[in-house]
Amino acid sequence: MSTFFKDMIRGYGRSSILSLIAPLIVLPAFCLFILLPLWLVNSQGMPFWILILGGLLFLAVVFGTPFAFTAWTVSRRASMLNAIFEPLGLSGKAYMTFFRQYHGTIQGRQVDAYFRRGPVLEVDVSTPLQTRLGITGPQTDTRVFANLAGQQPLELSDPALGDLTIFALDEAWARALLANPYAVDLLHQLTALNSFFTRQQIILRPGAIRLMCSGNRNMFRTDLDAEQVRGWINDLLRLIAIAEHLPTPQVIVEESSAERMAASLRKRNPYLALWVGLGMAVFFLACSGVVVTIVFVLIQLE
Repeated sequence: MSTFFKDMIRGYGRSSILSLIAPLIVLPAFCLFILLPLWLVNSQGMPFWILILGGLLFLAVVFGTPFAFTAWTVSRRASMLNAIFEPLGLSGKAYMTFFRQYHGTIQGRQVDAYFRRGPVLEVDVSTPLQTRLGITGPQTDTRVFANLAGQQPLELSDPALGDLTIFALDEAWARALLANPYAVDLLHQLTALNSFFTRQQIILRPGAIRLMCSGNRNMFRTDLDAEQVRGWINDLLRLIAIAEHLPTPQVIVEESSAERMAASLRKRNPYLALWVGLGMAVFFLACSGVVVTIVFVLIQLE
């Protein structure tokens, strides 16, 4: 089975587990804070404000539990990633509200790291090279999707490269890079699946080289190994230094409009999703408050 489908199955498994946990929280809360106060008001003659209080407590549990869990997860993830990237001289901040991004300079190069849902870790190192090169392991789905996009990997006769799938804009330049044994060792180290990630890709694009790690062998755990991440960054720095010492690629390309747009979107307000979510929560709470108030007034008028 391909890596893509294995990741998809694990993703559905995680969603199924979470969907089973939610009723275990909501149903007891509904019985305790809605059904019980309703019985007390209708059968025992208790004051109506008990029903209102129960409804408010139910809303607090339904909305507060996921909020508290999310806040704990975000805080824990930030502490883990800060311990990895800040000692390298990279400063961190929120990314897409719930995730993290880090920026700084290492060995005179701009380094940017993004950790987002997936999980996906992207580490970019700047370079003046203006060409494209993609390298990954021998996943079957990579070739399938490449064929659908009309891309073909390089034909490689060297047994040392047999476990790599390589796509290049400038084939001659790429083969010159692959002729360097040290560069080949670095490619193997960067694409080796020796962490919880299920896919590791090296993507050289105009202006930057990227290590993109994605997928998760575990059901939920996403703890990164600090030494391993530092090793990946050092390997990227060594690899791009080797690439820049080669003759300049003859087939060059500029950054695409889609890449420029993606870079622009990353620079926008990192808390946009949070403000949208809070706005929706306030709206629904306000609507609930209006409904409860109307019901209370109607009952008092009877």
